[in-house]
Parts: sequence; structure tokens; C-alpha cells
Amino acid sequence: MKYVRPPLRTMREVLEIDVNTAVDVALDVYCTQNWLFREFFWMRLWLLVLLMRWFAKERKTCLDFGGGSGILIPSLRTGFDHVSLIDINATHAETLMDLLQIRNVSIVKEDITAFDFPDGSFDAIVAADVLEHFETLATPIAKIKKWLGETGYLFTSLPTENFAYRLLRRVFGKQKPDDHYHNARDVEDFIKSSGFKKVVSLYHPLFVPVLPLFRISVWKKAPD
Repeated sequence: MKYVRPPLRTMREVLEIDVNTAVDVALDVYCTQNWLFREFFWMRLWLLVLLMRWFAKERKTCLDFGGGSGILIPSLRTGFDHVSLIDINATHAETLMDLLQIRNVSIVKEDITAFDFPDGSFDAIVAADVLEHFETLATPIAKIKKWLGETGYLFTSLPTENFAYRLLRRVFGKQKPDDHYHNARDVEDFIKSSGFKKVVSLYHPLFVPVLPLFRISVWKKAPD
């Protein structure tokens, strides 16, 4: 599985085309003029890809859960026979896939809470900065558990919302979204209580749990 960064020009073209749509999808952080801010977010995706390369041994099917920006798809498609992306708002993902001429990806524009895949459909599921947007975590976590194969892995990236995170948001002029209902610890505690076992965590950017801005974790279903 390769770590793939779409051309900066292409991503900016997506934003220009879809300027009045998909305003809740944060593709802009990956092509901002601020180099430091941009590289910080790309490094988060690099860490996710690195963990998937290490742990996702079965490489048939992968689900990008709530991946409306499509930013992970160019990498995921290199590691799996087929990738599905589900998000109620996938305008950016569709445009990016068209511009990059990616074909082994299915985009499902549905409400995650109302849609269903067959049980155990995926060898890997990645939920990158999406679970904190669900006010009630029970339904999305139940869906993930149902859709993930028994030997599959769940990969999560979650904002910590700690002091350092809030400070840097202010420094870079980014306002906290109204629908950031949970921090990383709360979401991870809920995942654990829902029948998952954590395999490993990385802490971005210092790799140690000292004022991390993101927790990037790998999960398996816990034995019954």
C-alpha cells in the first residue's frame, strides 16, 4: 500500500469547482497556502497509511467511513482490490476521483445511520476524523462493528481537543466546528465499551502522549 498525495493543483481545482457545496468537508486543510499547516495534516494521513500497511494483511475490501473529501482514496486504492466510500456528502470525493481517473472505488452517497452493507463486508475500515461528528456514537460504532470482518481492523484518527489543540486552532484561525461533539478520549472509550480492543496508538505530532493533537489508533474486535 502506497502513501499517495494527489497533486496540489488538482485538489485546489476540486475546491474551485465545488465552492458552493460540501462546505462541511475539510479538503481545504490539505491544500492551504500555509505550508506548515498543510504538512501537519498530510503527516496525519501518512501515519494512518503506515498503520494500515503494517496491520491490514487482508487486502480485498476497505471502507472509507465518512470519507467525503476523498483525500484517502488515492492511497487506499493501492492497497486493496476494491474500496468503498460512504458519506452523505461526497461531492468532493466524486470530483477528485473523476479528475484522477480512479475506477476501483465505489462511492455511496447515503446517510451512514440509515444505510447497510452486508455483515462482515470489509477487511479494513478507516474512520479518519469523522466519529467526533456524531452526536450519538452508538449507531456509527454498531455499523462499523457489523460491517467489519471478524479478522479485520478498524483504523481511527481523532482530534484530542486538548489545550494545545485549542491553542493551535486559534493561531491558525480555524474555528471549532459546531458538530465536534466528542474528543478523542471519549470516542475511544466508547469504542472499547462497544466490543473492540485497541492494538496500538500513535500520537501526532510527537509520537508520544504529551499534548498530542490527534490520536491515530488500530482496533480489532474483542473476543466474545
